[in-house]
Amino acid sequence: MDKILADTGAGGVRTFCPDGVFWEEAGASLVDGGSSKRFVLVSLVEAVDVPMFGATACEDGLFAVKAVVLSTIAGGNPRAAAARLQALLHFGTLTIPGYGLMVMRRRTRIRLTEVDEQDRSIRWFHRGGHYQVMAAPAAA
Repeated sequence: MDKILADTGAGGVRTFCPDGVFWEEAGASLVDGGSSKRFVLVSLVEAVDVPMFGATACEDGLFAVKAVVLSTIAGGNPRAAAARLQALLHFGTLTIPGYGLMVMRRRTRIRLTEVDEQDRSIRWFHRGGHYQVMAAPAAA
């Protein structure tokens, strides 16, 4: 998440999703009519420890990383946000304390349109991907 939070320059993820980067859910502000209308959600889809010789050889995590943009917002560009996430995360770099990064790549795309149940003219666009992060524990 820090990598996405730090991407604040012109054309960065935070340009397209200025309302925040959230873990698993955007928070109560959305439910209570808050102002979050362009944001990034990150969640863990799957995590596997790969064993070898009685220890963990590497950890393999799959994360959903997606831009969520309300359709009624002028200037909302979920496609550009997803493209920037791709540029940052697909075969990118990442510092994980106590681990060495083996690979970070997109495995599948996320492209979903959520229609509001109360007002069918309102849509939330979800664009991003499932990103695999494999890391090995650093040698002691």
